[in-house]
Amino acid sequence: MATETEVKQMWPIKYVAPETLDRPKITVNLGNTDLLRVGVQVVEPKGGETNMHAHSGLDSCWLVLSGKAKFYGYGDTLIAEAAAHEGVFIPKGVPYWFEAAGDERLEILHITALDRNFKNDRVDYAPPRERQQGMEGRGRPPTEEEKQAASAGVSS
Repeated sequence: MATETEVKQMWPIKYVAPETLDRPKITVNLGNTDLLRVGVQVVEPKGGETNMHAHSGLDSCWLVLSGKAKFYGYGDTLIAEAAAHEGVFIPKGVPYWFEAAGDERLEILHITALDRNFKNDRVDYAPPRERQQGMEGRGRPPTEEEKQAASAGVSS
């Protein structure tokens, strides 16, 4: 975190798409501060999906650069099918998962902002997917209050 005596500066960023991937999903980091993270996730059409989870202290914005993505909310409800220049906002605490849709690689800009008023936990509403091996124990299960809040947000 920068203090009042530290010099703050801006810096340029440039996204360069990787030619090949060594796993079904990678993140190309574009920059981080103590409040903001920006990166591009590159997701292969099959096997790059995430498990249903939430971030208790992060607001997120996802914007598709190329390819297509499907975003799901609590109860596996389809929230959005986003193509290039479309995306979703996900407030802190809202459970979601997403996947590449179609046969094309997905490149999706991910911007997150930290809310310092909340502890930022990864809350796993479902176990990690097969491709997420090694992530066991990174997240915590949801509390009863979090489950109730998530189910209240599901439209019938």
